[in-house]
Amino acid sequence: KRYCNLFLMNLLLVWGIILTLLGIAGILAPYYFAIFSVTFLGSLLVAGALMWIFYNLNTRHKGAGGWLKPFVMLVIGLLLLLFPQQSLVVLAAFVLIYLLVDAFANLYLAIEYKDRLSSWFLMLLNGMFDLILAGILLYFMGQPKELAQILGILIGVSLLIDGILALWFGWGLKVYYEKYKRILEG
Repeated sequence: KRYCNLFLMNLLLVWGIILTLLGIAGILAPYYFAIFSVTFLGSLLVAGALMWIFYNLNTRHKGAGGWLKPFVMLVIGLLLLLFPQQSLVVLAAFVLIYLLVDAFANLYLAIEYKDRLSSWFLMLLNGMFDLILAGILLYFMGQPKELAQILGILIGVSLLIDGILALWFGWGLKVYYEKYKRILEG
């Protein structure tokens, strides 16, 4: 139990470092980071489609419904991989949806845990910042040349903030655990 808690706290810290480094990369090289994001998403879709096809072949699946999903995933993944610059609008739409969902989730959690969590304001700030980023992205959606730069910066800034928050919460959990480990271990 103790090792599991320490592992999870350290995992949160490592995740925070990874997100922070990716965020810095997105800010420093936004165009290339946006293209990388499109090709990474395309690669994930192709890999998922191939695994689904492999599963269908191994189970001798005969229904059309089981083959539609991997076919759609494969086509979309290949389109993202073959036409990354043109696919930025699609990625921008996904990022816009992500930012809105993340914003409302953080705002909800900040309000819900205001009385119980001393750092609730960080969730509130993250939610408001995500809303601002979503508004900026929406403004540049119709300008494809600027969209790649803005998209790379927006993804980078969002990842940087999420990374810093993960580091903040991970470090706070670690400090709390060390302070109260005798009580926690029983």
